[in-house]
Parts: sequence; structure tokens; C-alpha cells
Amino acid sequence: MLAAAGVQDAPGATTSQGAECELHVWPGSKLGSVYSGWTRGGIVNGAVTGRDGYPRTPADAINTREQAELLQAADLQNLLKLERYRVVMHPDALPSSVIRRTPIRIAASATPCYAELIVDDVMMQHDDFASGRFLKVLFRYREFGSDAAPVRSFGTWVQTRLVKFPPKLPEEEEEALAEMRQAFSKNITAFATALHAPPKKR
Repeated sequence: MLAAAGVQDAPGATTSQGAECELHVWPGSKLGSVYSGWTRGGIVNGAVTGRDGYPRTPADAINTREQAELLQAADLQNLLKLERYRVVMHPDALPSSVIRRTPIRIAASATPCYAELIVDDVMMQHDDFASGRFLKVLFRYREFGSDAAPVRSFGTWVQTRLVKFPPKLPEEEEEALAEMRQAFSKNITAFATALHAPPKKR
């Protein structure tokens, strides 16, 4: 029997029934930002905290609740090739210390097959030099069998270009937020593609 970590299944967790295996999914915290350019000092989270000289950015863009909704709607069993797994969707983000320092299963589950998908970081990158604006998401995935240690661990950043976000005018905000949600969904698919890509030849 596996010893579970200190995080219990949250009361608000939702599941897809009909399988013995479990995929536990956690959304991330609120949007962060990083800027590279000639006119600002590159303060981390300068845009999302409303620092002078940074583009106006909606304070609650792609929040934890929206991330959970988009993950729930993403057909993760097929994307991650875990058709026998039921999805256990957690409503709250995990603390960074739990993500990085828990070597065993995070949720208190003793199912014979168990996996975790965690949104570790959500960041808007704004680069004036050439690249433009992107929504970058750091996903972490772990898969367990009967042993306490995972049989597979994989994490990577994925990104989707933003054109309308952040909005320049208040009347553009709704369309810009819709683009942000679409970019998050695209990043889920991009991570699944990276997860199943063949290893690079050395």
C-alpha cells in the first residue's frame, strides 16, 4: 500500500466515473508576468500588479477557477492517453513547496494506477525586442504504479502567442480575456503533444 502525501482529495474535487485508475489534476495560481524591452526595467509581475509604465493588464485574467474549468473541458483522458483513468479535478492550486518536495503521490489515493497533472506556473511574457507576447504555462506530469516513486516524471513550459492580450482599451477586454482562455487550452494540447513526443536523439 502506498503512503499518501499530506494533501487529501478536496471536497470540491470532481471526478469522471467508471475507471479504477485516477488522474488527479490541479490548476495553477493567478497569472504572473515578465517583461523584456528597452523602455521598462523588467520587473517580474510588473504588468499584472499595475506598475507604472507597464501595459494595463486585467487583474484576474485566467484565474485558478477558469484554469480548472478549461482543464475539466479538455478531454484529458484522450489527450494524455489515459483512457482507463477517471479524472479527479481539484479546485485549488497546490503550494510550490508541495509540488517540488513531494516525492510520492500528492493525493491520498491508493488506486493501483495513478497519475498527476499539475499547473505549476502561468506567465504572460512580453518581449519588445522581437518575439511579442505569449502565454507560457509550466505543466508537470507524474505517473505511478505500485511503487511509492513515480515510474515517469515530465515537466516543461509550453507557450501560445497572444495578439489581443493585454487589451489596450477597456472595450477590448472581453475579447482579450477570451483569447487568454483559448491560449491556455492550446497550451494543454501542446503539453500533451510534448509528453508523448519521442525522445530526442543525442
